[in-house]
Amino acid sequence: MPNSIEVILNSRSGSQRAAETRLILERVLSASTRSFQITMASGDALARVAREKAMSGCDVLVAGGGDGTISRVAEAALRADKTLGVLPLGTFNYFARSHGIPLELEGAVRVILEGSTTNVSVFDLDDRLVLNNVSIGIIPTVLLKRRRLYQRWGRNQFNAYLSVLLTIFRPAHRIRLRLATDSAEAVRETPLVLICSNAYQIEAFQLAGRECLAAGQFALYVARLSGRKTILHLGLRALIRHLRPGQDYDVICASDVMIETLRRREFRATVDGELVKLKSPMRFRVLPTQLRVLAPAANEPPSLVVPS
Repeated sequence: MPNSIEVILNSRSGSQRAAETRLILERVLSASTRSFQITMASGDALARVAREKAMSGCDVLVAGGGDGTISRVAEAALRADKTLGVLPLGTFNYFARSHGIPLELEGAVRVILEGSTTNVSVFDLDDRLVLNNVSIGIIPTVLLKRRRLYQRWGRNQFNAYLSVLLTIFRPAHRIRLRLATDSAEAVRETPLVLICSNAYQIEAFQLAGRECLAAGQFALYVARLSGRKTILHLGLRALIRHLRPGQDYDVICASDVMIETLRRREFRATVDGELVKLKSPMRFRVLPTQLRVLAPAANEPPSLVVPS
């Protein structure tokens, strides 16, 4: 149906919050002239539902959840040439923050109804769309700890930061890998690799690499080889936003890179904040097609821009 909105909400967080979110959405959207439909989904079903709804006659495909949920719905929107709406319902909401989308629910719905379309460049990992980042190494260990804390104490930023503190006191697993870009190749041993295209996240952690995004590339971060003591220092520096380029990590600007792990062929990683299993080698590349996203009309977010 023309001018219609399909909303996909992640129901994983619990029935009460999901039900409250749905009631607010129905109230605000019903007051508009737009037709809409709200679908609840979670887990593996979420990506399937997103693909099905993207193939409908809707104009806007809306993702309600954290960055992982938004990433999966965004992939369906990109492939079906739909405009993406964002309802940031996660813990950190890096994608929404990077594009000026309100974190308050009614404000985010107003952007979907009244905002303007902005084109956002994204990258992919072996044909999987990535909105913010991919990490290999110690960060997936942090997320495993975080998942257990969430299950026991609930989802909040305190438990998110606590998971970092609990992890950095443990010996770090080192990864030996080969990095290959268009211009160079190197073998490194490191506790962490991070590929990032989110301007807000780079700025929030005061990392080098904004010049990569400005040049139409993503930032590839490789932590310097370190022992347990240095891992502790890196974790604490990350928490206080004082990591040092050239000392704590190296940054490489790239639009196409191959990463091959030289010991284990299958390993845990995080993609937009979600734990996944990846297989080596992996290819990361900036996509030539940009994602259409509804953002505040006056907002001009700092995003990865592909040069013409």
